[in-house]
Amino acid sequence: MKKSFSAGSFLIALLFFEVTQLCFCRNSTLSCIEGEREALLQLKQSFDDPANRLATWTGKDCCRWEGVGCDENTRHVTKLDLRAEDYWEPILSASEVNSALVELEHLEYLDLSGNDFNGIQIPEFFGALKHLRYLNLSNAGLGGRIPHQLGNLTRLQVLDLDVRSNFYPSISYVGNLQWISRLSSLQHLDMSMVDLSKALDLMQVLNTLPSLLHIGLFGCGIRNIHFPSGPVNSTFLASVQFLSLRSNLLCKSIPNVLRNMTALRDLDLSENYLNSTVPLWLAEHKTLFHLNLVGNGFDSIEVLESYSNSSRCLTYDFEYLALRENKISSSLPHWIGKLKSLKYLCLGSNSLNGPIPSSLGQLSNLRGLDLSNNQFNATIPQSLGGLSMLSELDLSQNQLIGTIPQSLGRLLALQELHLSYNQLTGSLPQSLGQLVKLETLDISSNSLEGIVSEINFSNLSSLNYLLIGSNRLTCKIKSNWTPPFGVLFVLNMSSCQFGSQFPQWLQTLLVWQLDLSNASISGGLPTKIGENIYHLDLSMNQISGNLPANIVDIMPILGVLLLGNNLINGSIPDSFCRSQNLEVLDLSKNKLMGEIPDCWGDATEQWLFLINLSSNKLSGTIPSTIGRLSYLIWLHLNNNNLSGELPLALSKSTNLELLDLGDNKISGILPPWIGKFRILRILRLRNNSLSGSIPSELCGLRRLQNLDLAGNNLTGEIPRCIGKLAGMTTEKHVDRWLYSPGIAAGPISFDEPAPGPVPGDYDSFWLNEDVSGVTKGLELEFTKMQLQLIDLIDFSNNQLVGTIPEELCMLVGLRGLNLSYNHLSGNIPEKIGELKLLETLDLSNNHLSGSIPNSMSGLPSLSHLNLSNNVLSGRIPKGNQLQTLTDPSSYAGNLQLCGDPLPKCPGDYDSAQPPTSTGYGDEDHEEDKKEKILFYFVILAGYATGLWGVIGTLVLKRNWRVSYFRFVDSTKERILAMVAVKVARLKRRLKRTGTDE
Repeated sequence: MKKSFSAGSFLIALLFFEVTQLCFCRNSTLSCIEGEREALLQLKQSFDDPANRLATWTGKDCCRWEGVGCDENTRHVTKLDLRAEDYWEPILSASEVNSALVELEHLEYLDLSGNDFNGIQIPEFFGALKHLRYLNLSNAGLGGRIPHQLGNLTRLQVLDLDVRSNFYPSISYVGNLQWISRLSSLQHLDMSMVDLSKALDLMQVLNTLPSLLHIGLFGCGIRNIHFPSGPVNSTFLASVQFLSLRSNLLCKSIPNVLRNMTALRDLDLSENYLNSTVPLWLAEHKTLFHLNLVGNGFDSIEVLESYSNSSRCLTYDFEYLALRENKISSSLPHWIGKLKSLKYLCLGSNSLNGPIPSSLGQLSNLRGLDLSNNQFNATIPQSLGGLSMLSELDLSQNQLIGTIPQSLGRLLALQELHLSYNQLTGSLPQSLGQLVKLETLDISSNSLEGIVSEINFSNLSSLNYLLIGSNRLTCKIKSNWTPPFGVLFVLNMSSCQFGSQFPQWLQTLLVWQLDLSNASISGGLPTKIGENIYHLDLSMNQISGNLPANIVDIMPILGVLLLGNNLINGSIPDSFCRSQNLEVLDLSKNKLMGEIPDCWGDATEQWLFLINLSSNKLSGTIPSTIGRLSYLIWLHLNNNNLSGELPLALSKSTNLELLDLGDNKISGILPPWIGKFRILRILRLRNNSLSGSIPSELCGLRRLQNLDLAGNNLTGEIPRCIGKLAGMTTEKHVDRWLYSPGIAAGPISFDEPAPGPVPGDYDSFWLNEDVSGVTKGLELEFTKMQLQLIDLIDFSNNQLVGTIPEELCMLVGLRGLNLSYNHLSGNIPEKIGELKLLETLDLSNNHLSGSIPNSMSGLPSLSHLNLSNNVLSGRIPKGNQLQTLTDPSSYAGNLQLCGDPLPKCPGDYDSAQPPTSTGYGDEDHEEDKKEKILFYFVILAGYATGLWGVIGTLVLKRNWRVSYFRFVDSTKERILAMVAVKVARLKRRLKRTGTDE
């Protein structure tokens, strides 16, 4: 009994001691392991931390520091999370990963993703952190070879080395990946954009990992050869549920070995080079719910036909089928309705044509249907109204005709309806107003007619996006109407004719983006639009009066203001200068007068990236404070009455991509600092009073694609460095992101700085803003996107001298070249034929001489040519595109040119067909005839003068006549004597020859 009591007392005391010690440890201020705290401080010292993200890393208890986690019992550091989650979050940077990390030997979780280690290699000592279960080094600026020591991390469950957003060369390695086979606990592996092209044992190694669930291999250079060839009898990657092989080099058919991945739920094979039909064995994957084949090369809708012909297809379990952007060119077959389990059908961005099959109405489980950006050209089937579970319907960007079916009003689960950019007619069905769950209604850019009233939107209480613009609708909504939605992110009613002042009901509606352009709205600018409006487009109306002086206070968060093409007069309010939110200001094509405010940048930081004040009556000089707008990308001040010189302060706007100051009265020289605009694409200074020479610094504008200096007083020669305008040396396409296996994605660049932050609709301004340009002899309006693709140089109507530099022929992307009305001399460069994209060439009204280069006949795109009024000579070259330019005026004023379309050159006439008059050049023929007559007259006159000069003298002078005849007689006798002697000698020779014989 006593022993038992003693033992119990001992156990109770021991338990009390443990609990007391645990509580003491938890409440102790010295709970962090000192050696590990010192290691973390060394790590902190190695980082460049401008945003002070590690500010909490002070004090004794490192377990309380941000991003640090400890074991509750042992107080060892087990977690270090320093990730930068998005683009805007401040990052840590370092030139090394501090080896003090090794001291954290109990570390289980390490995340350094999104930071910047300046392209260094992953340290080998990571392999010493043997307790790691989670390792994320994605997008951390780590490059070089992946160390095989990572294979020592046998407890690792997550390994993320995704480098898709890296700004440094991608991680690469040579040889095999056998070290991965030791990661037996691995469940999640992401090596996207890592170069795996030489790791031919990749799939075999991954097949040895029994717990693997997720494989991400985006853009790794993987080919069919990476997969086992021949039949595979056993399971393959048996546990894997997610496999992404997007943007690799798989070609022809889908690797057969994938049929053995029996647990697969999500398969992404998009953006490869697969071009055969989808194999029937995919139908055996009953667990496969998401299949993405976007961006391959399937040539017909037979991609699906194998399913339709299979009995198993009747119970096929696809929930999501994406075949977008394959450019499939076929009609959508009627049997598509047999895929009964389909929940999401995405066939957008192909070349599908014909009617939309009514059998789609049989897909009763369908939640999402995307047939956008195809060529469907019939009516919308009424049967789609039977898809009671449909939440998203996108038929936009097709050629659909007819009316919008009333049956769509039965889709009570519908949240998004996209019918824009078709050819739909008729009126807006009132039945759509019953879709109480509808959040997006987009029927813009069709040919709808009729009246739109509040009845059309009576029950749309969930609406966030309403786009009915670019139709032929008439808006008749009561001024006292209270909309059921209350708040809209986007309201686009452009081209909907209101025929009145700004609608009263809109002044109480909370709208983020409002487009009422071309809506026949008159009167003054409303002062009660709403304090939350960010984007306001009232362009192409009849709005008049002055702009409110306190416009920034009325609309405090206004970011985009488009008031172009109205009747607004008065001056530009100074209040624009203090707006911290304004990003786009378009007041073009109004009647504004006075000077441009000289107060820009008065706000702490202005985000203005587009200013368009063109086509007004503004005067004065260009304000120097515009140079304070460090984010300015587009500046239009053209077609005003601005004078003075280009202000030096403008050189600070180094993010400019477009500078249009044309059609003003700007004087002075073209300053050398113009070369500071390193990302400038369009420079338009035409029709001003600029003088001096073209500075060589202009050649530093390596992205320049449109250079217009016409109509000034520029002198000197064209700089020979002009061939360095790299933006004109290649054929242009719209900027796009290019992916190469193992190479981080990024836009084509010329190693120049990128512009500052701009809004998400940056590209839309390239598409919509217009710029005036001269091509084919006509001044036309181009959108900036068009000018981005068309390289032009116009130096016409100046005082330039010298020759056309050969280096200009290096600009092989040129589509337009105009050097007319200058004083250029010398020959046309022989290499001009290298400008294969040239469409218009004007060298007229100069002093060019020599012949037209034969290489010019090899310009396949040339459609406008003017070489008139020079001193060119010789034959006009024949062949190819040049033969189609039959207008003789292209060569007029070059008197020594000949050949088609001018009169034939000498020697070209057929003797049986004398030349006939062609009308053009008759004066030259008459001149030739006169010269010939004069030549023959001179010859005959000379002959007559010589003959009668001798005979007349002999007749008049007797002694000359006697002497002359004596001279003739004596000469005759001498000749006869010589002949007699010669004959006698010949006879003697003949006689001797006969005797000898």
